Amino acid sequence: MEIIRDILKVEELKGYEEIESLIETDLYLNQTNPDVEKILWTDGKIEILNTKIIKDKILVNGLIKFKVAYKSNEEKLNIHLLETNRDFREEIEIEGITEDMSVELISKLEYIEGEITDERKLSLRALVKLEGIVEQINLIEVIKDIKEVPNLQVLKEKIKYNNIKDKIESYGFVKEAFEIGEDEPSMEEILKIQIMAHEKELNISQDRIIVSGIAETSIIYYGGGKINSIIKEIPFTHFIEMYNIDEDYKCQINMEVVDGQYELRENLEGDIKIVDLEMKVKILVKVYNIEEKEIIVDAYSTSKKIELEKEEITIIENIDDLINRESISKELNNKDIKEVYAIEGEANIIDSQYVEDKVIIEGLISLNIYYLKEETEEIATMKEEIPFKSYLTIEELSNSPIVNVDISLEEIKYNLKNNTLKIDGSVKNHISVDKETKIDILTEIEETDIIIDKKNRPSIIIYMVQKEDKLWDIAKRYNTTMEEIILTNDISSPSTLMQGEKIIIEKKVDIDF
Repeated sequence: MEIIRDILKVEELKGYEEIESLIETDLYLNQTNPDVEKILWTDGKIEILNTKIIKDKILVNGLIKFKVAYKSNEEKLNIHLLETNRDFREEIEIEGITEDMSVELISKLEYIEGEITDERKLSLRALVKLEGIVEQINLIEVIKDIKEVPNLQVLKEKIKYNNIKDKIESYGFVKEAFEIGEDEPSMEEILKIQIMAHEKELNISQDRIIVSGIAETSIIYYGGGKINSIIKEIPFTHFIEMYNIDEDYKCQINMEVVDGQYELRENLEGDIKIVDLEMKVKILVKVYNIEEKEIIVDAYSTSKKIELEKEEITIIENIDDLINRESISKELNNKDIKEVYAIEGEANIIDSQYVEDKVIIEGLISLNIYYLKEETEEIATMKEEIPFKSYLTIEELSNSPIVNVDISLEEIKYNLKNNTLKIDGSVKNHISVDKETKIDILTEIEETDIIIDKKNRPSIIIYMVQKEDKLWDIAKRYNTTMEEIILTNDISSPSTLMQGEKIIIEKKVDIDF
């Protein structure tokens, strides 16, 4: 018996869990800082230092970088920045995970706030949500053919599955120097800088992935005796080398700005109006293609008993991969807004489900608005929410598909006119629709010398088809072949047997002389 084997490279989700952690710390002013009169805003950024899987747990070490802008009682430049870091360690428990699996950790800052304990001390709090996704790439050995075995019947099945090429973590470094407009005052101090990166276009050429993105940069700065703001879009391109891929492969990409540095420089006129910006963008890439293979899922002999070993596996096939952009809009009638400095936002999924032929996504845009009050000339922040719902039509599937939705807020534009703040934005929905199939595969087959005795069987057996009977199962049960049953009964449609249908099975005795 010559057994020809093959390898399936499939990804399996081993566990998912999320936890929340409250991080608290105190910040003391040093001697050079004036007393705190009012906190203008509190920012923070999560930096994951490392993750590690041990048995049944994900160990996470991270850092919260707090930034506080406050107002003092000084007459001139009375806005100041404070920074401090607070490390944290957390455990995410997922039963059944082991060290040889891979983990993807998603961290989100649910909220952050600062309170004045006294004029020289601030109390800071941040709520962090950590999502742990543990996966394993399995190399499954299957049998795709068996040769030189008389009277052996084999059942082959074509399967489609996501063949994982690779999962990599790549870093892009973006450098850009730009000058602010002639009407803008010189930059004395940057009070706040926010950078968000998102993908605009993805191309796969021979052995290379080309990612085109936009880094949305929002800056609040002090200059000319007042607070000013600018918004700058910085395009960038990142190349990822990967051998043996072409345009038939698919990619799933996530981007995150993990570090950003800036330097202020003078222009030709001697004004500090040039921002030299450098940022580090982490790009997570999963590359796969849809593979189709024919494998043996069952076998038997009409003459001798054989020993089989089977294994149930789960295969995932991508049915559709969609990108949808949803416009969001909101108007705020607020007479107390004199000037808007910046608007930051984050998109979150409330619920997603597949109903008939549609994917329904419910989400919420959370906004932080930094503005100047009309009457008091004070800097203030305001929180607003914009709910949205998206409907995407996909091919109707008989079984419930696995729908994975990843959303991101790509842009926010705003305009203040006649006491009305109009906010417009675009939400990107990336929807991956997968089909999960459980299948019994044949992993081992072994011949025996035990002859199947058919001499005492009736010459003719009349079998009544039961519900969900398949012709293969009937032929295997009576040690005959599907071809013989089809020929004897003149069956025109072997794949659709009718319940209650009578099938004649003739005895055939193998005689060796």
